[in-house]
Amino acid sequence: MYRDFEDLRDNCPVSLRADIAIDLIHDNPHRLAEAWPATADGGFRLALTDAVTRFWEDEVRQRAGGKLPDDALAIEIMVDSYTDPDMGSSLYLELHAYCGTEGVGDLCWRVFDDDDLERRFGAEMGTRVVELLEAVSPGHGLRCIVEVNEVEED
Repeated sequence: MYRDFEDLRDNCPVSLRADIAIDLIHDNPHRLAEAWPATADGGFRLALTDAVTRFWEDEVRQRAGGKLPDDALAIEIMVDSYTDPDMGSSLYLELHAYCGTEGVGDLCWRVFDDDDLERRFGAEMGTRVVELLEAVSPGHGLRCIVEVNEVEED
């Protein structure tokens, strides 16, 4: 159907975007500031985007009953970060789902717009983000809140 990722991205009939916020929290602002540089670590960011991609793609493929061709869906995630002593410290993920057909786009929309799944994602990713940070910044003691802020057609 599509030659490769770029072909799917450039020619897909449906593209969806989901904005995800990850707010990092620590009772001691100095400990948060000490751990913050770990969020820029390339290995951390790669593992984070991989975990988020797998969560959503696995759910779409599961709901498709295992009948979704490999090239019918691709997910790309951009990561940005912001920290300020007064405003807090957050990672922002911009997830793009490139859907090879209208039907796949409809399925993705239902998956990304599922409130119960969003809550499960927030809980699972909250734990996973802390684990990933622990791998690059041991003993940080951070907590996090993960939320899907908005889903829209791209």
